[in-house]
Amino acid sequence: MMKIENGHILDAINSLKNGKPVLIFDDKRRESETDMVFASSMITPESIRLLRKDAGGLICTTMKWETAQKLHLPYLEDIYSRFLTYGKIATDSRDMKYDSHSSFSFTINSRRTYTGIPDIDRKETVEDFVNFISHMPEEDIVEKFYEIFRIPGHVHLLIARDGYFEKRRGHTELSTYLVEKAGLTPSATIAEMLSDTGKAMTEDEAREYAESHDLIFIEGKEIIEQWTDEKSNGIRSL
Repeated sequence: MMKIENGHILDAINSLKNGKPVLIFDDKRRESETDMVFASSMITPESIRLLRKDAGGLICTTMKWETAQKLHLPYLEDIYSRFLTYGKIATDSRDMKYDSHSSFSFTINSRRTYTGIPDIDRKETVEDFVNFISHMPEEDIVEKFYEIFRIPGHVHLLIARDGYFEKRRGHTELSTYLVEKAGLTPSATIAEMLSDTGKAMTEDEAREYAESHDLIFIEGKEIIEQWTDEKSNGIRSL
C-alpha cells in the first residue's frame, strides 16, 4: 500500500502552492547547505528580492530532464568537455567532495527584459520560462523558445537528472520533485542560504531563520523517502 504523505511534506507542498518559500536542507554528507525554494509558477519580484537579500546565493531556475530534452538544452559540463580545447581537464570533477556532476545549463534572459538583472526583469524571465514549458508547442519548439529567450542571460537554468534521485540528490532534484509533487509546473526557483560569517548558513542557522519567518524547513531525506515510497506508482498531486 502506498504510504500517505507525512505532515511535513504536506506543509511544504501547501506553502509552495500559496507562493511561500520552503527551505530545503540537502544532507550533512553532501553540501550540508539549505536552499530557499519557490515554485517558479508563483514567482514575483518580491520573491526574487527575498532570494537575493535573505538567501544571498546564486538564483537559479530548475526544470525536469525531459523538459531539457525537448528544448535541446544541454548540461554545461557536457558542452565544455566537448568543445573547449582543454574541456576534459577543465570539467574533471573527481575532486568534487559532494557530487560527481553539476546541474547547470545555459543562462537566459526573456527578450522582453532590458538588462535582465533587476528583480522585475528576472521575474519576467522566470515567468516566461515557466509559461513556455507549461504550454510547450508541438512543433518548432526550439525556434519558438529562442523567439522568447536569448542566451546568455541572468537566470541560471538547472536540469534535474533523469530519474530524480536515482542519479543525483542535489537541491535541483529535491526542489523540482517537491514542486511537481505539489501539482505545479515542475520548475523551482532557488538560491543557497548564506551566512554573514562568509560561509553557507549552518543547518541550525537556517532552522532559526525558518522559525523566525514562519517558513517550512524540510530535510532532503524526507523528500527522498516520499519519492522512494511512490516511485513505482507515479507522482500524485495533492
